[in-house]
Amino acid sequence: MRSSARRGLVAAPTALVLALGGVLLAAGPASAAAPVTITSPAPGSTYDNSTGFAQVVPLAGTGLPQADTLVLTYDRGDGTFVNGIFGGTTTNADTSFTTNANFGDLLPGETTVVANVSGANATTGVADPEVTPSTYTFELAVAPNPASPFTVTYPGTTQVVDTTTPVFTGTAQPGSTVTVTYSNKNLGNSVAGSATANPDGTFAVPTTFLDLAPGSLGTGANVTQSNPAAQVGPLGVAFTFAEAPVPAIAPTITATPAEVTVDEASTTGVAIAATGFSPNEEVTTVVTDSDGAVVVLADRELNYYADDTVGAYADTIVFADDVLADDYTITLTGVRSGIVQAVDVTVADEIVLLTPTPVITSPTEGQVVTGGTVVVSGTGPVGTGIVLTVADPSFLDGTITESPAEGRFYLTDLADPILVDAEGNWTVSVSLLPGEYVTQAIAAELNADGSVNEEGAVSDFSNTVAFSLVAAAVVPPVVTPAAPVTRPAGLAYTGSEASQGVVGAALLLLVGGGLLVAARRRRALTVDSAE
Repeated sequence: MRSSARRGLVAAPTALVLALGGVLLAAGPASAAAPVTITSPAPGSTYDNSTGFAQVVPLAGTGLPQADTLVLTYDRGDGTFVNGIFGGTTTNADTSFTTNANFGDLLPGETTVVANVSGANATTGVADPEVTPSTYTFELAVAPNPASPFTVTYPGTTQVVDTTTPVFTGTAQPGSTVTVTYSNKNLGNSVAGSATANPDGTFAVPTTFLDLAPGSLGTGANVTQSNPAAQVGPLGVAFTFAEAPVPAIAPTITATPAEVTVDEASTTGVAIAATGFSPNEEVTTVVTDSDGAVVVLADRELNYYADDTVGAYADTIVFADDVLADDYTITLTGVRSGIVQAVDVTVADEIVLLTPTPVITSPTEGQVVTGGTVVVSGTGPVGTGIVLTVADPSFLDGTITESPAEGRFYLTDLADPILVDAEGNWTVSVSLLPGEYVTQAIAAELNADGSVNEEGAVSDFSNTVAFSLVAAAVVPPVVTPAAPVTRPAGLAYTGSEASQGVVGAALLLLVGGGLLVAARRRRALTVDSAE
């Protein structure tokens, strides 16, 4: 607001010496036909300077000779006059003129312009005595220098804030709406919060940054004010969070199924699910074989993207029709985040699974068998051969991999499997030493000679049965002492101790174990022939 003392100011008399850029304006007789007059903005009017540069005002008027330039000084608001014209003046033969004045030296909050105007020779800068100076007053809609300068005091630039919901503080035009925006996870802008500046010009804006990408610590925010927004441009505050407002999502990737047949690989494919990418970022896919060579996939779109909420990604990888059985690696890469995730899948030749699955009916689970022989029997597919394993539990579950001791392991000879009869039954007697055992079986396709066809179809694994074998009670025999035998003195003992190696059993273990391992792998790749 203009004080009463300020409003009492009048134009200086023509004898007043005005300093203009070091040029001394000489006084002269007031002999001009008419004083220099500014017609726009009209005297006493209010000029809307709320857009563009608030301190610059275009002026137009009359009474200025064509050889002159306009001289304008104005009161800053404290009685000090300063120059307001820094560019040239366009003058016309009819004494009309246009120019731009700069009122950037007005004190904070000042909107009243009290100016003295006159003319000076455009070449020499000497005051034109033919031009009568005049006083010119008008109002600006907004102060070029706000009474409440637009500032942000918290958070500070480069500051690491210790809360995920900071309250922005500072000063702005009283009643102005202060808005905080930031770059979000989708490369757009989100509003963190807004509030109205108080009558004293202070503001406090509560904020949330929930549109940041998961795990992002942010890059800062822009703060703007209305009333008018263009008076001072956005204030950028580059700060970061100590803790991500949106918790990070751990990168994960799965392939379903992890093993498929050649036919499935080129038709239904493998479903890929991943997390941890940046929301809405492009994700590229590369598939390599066991030698690291890139393989061609079926027709795909040009671009694939993670979702725009949490960065989850889902895709179906379909191989080309000529896909070969092999182990493959599927690698996903986030184009913006640089996150790389990979998962392995296996493509295998299709194998038919024999049905029904064998069932061990004897011994039963937990049964204690007395003696040195256990009879193992069950059911299975008619016309197949049963490959039976009986072993210490630690061997069957893979805890121990060394060849078991003689008498503590049984594996069916692949050349002479246990045959399933026409009624679907099978049985075998196994000699073992006392101990704890588990047994499991598979059914295998046979060759014409009755041996197991190691390249043929196999069944799924049977049930596993755990049992114990204990030695039968021994009744000590009645012994009649025999007459002593006298050996000739000096003759060495030539008897030999009976011994049996475990080489044969070990060989059976290796051969049969390979079949069982193959069967385990096939189980996940097989199409049930009954379907």
